[in-house]
Amino acid sequence: MIFIGLGGNLGPTAAIFRQALEKLSSAGDLTVLRSSSLWASPSWGFSGPQFHNAVVEVGSDHPPQALLGALLACERSFGRRRAARMGDRPVDLDLLAYRGLVLDEPGLTLPHPGTGSRRFVLEPLAELAPELRLPGQGLVAELLDHQRRQDAQVWQLSASSDWRRWGGPCGAILSTTTGIDSPA
Repeated sequence: MIFIGLGGNLGPTAAIFRQALEKLSSAGDLTVLRSSSLWASPSWGFSGPQFHNAVVEVGSDHPPQALLGALLACERSFGRRRAARMGDRPVDLDLLAYRGLVLDEPGLTLPHPGTGSRRFVLEPLAELAPELRLPGQGLVAELLDHQRRQDAQVWQLSASSDWRRWGGPCGAILSTTTGIDSPA
């Protein structure tokens, strides 16, 4: 199983997420198998607009380094600049887990080192794979249970369970969804 985390807080994030995944799919870099709901949280580590997050499970024939390269190139094509570690961004594409691989090399650590401590990643990941074990971090469901006690500032966006509709072998976008909101 390969999981990619999506995040962003500039522009129409759901539309940008759809476009980024369609671009990667059309280029043959990946095939989206399943997608989570959209989740929101305040900016983390800096002051800025709220973030929206989602996770997708994908299939890919690329090795992890090549897949990460495609993700980073896609980010840049949507205006992402990595000048600062924390900051506003139209899209952030993180390779969270790659077929149970444990890897620590320059530019790529698997599983992604922040996954187990970030509720805004764990909530959408748990929708798809609550029993996934992240080597060195733990079981997604258990990590999420712990983070829910630590961080109440993450919420599921209403009307977001269908932010993507996949069809065809490359995941052609069939429709779009709006309705980004804040917690009630």
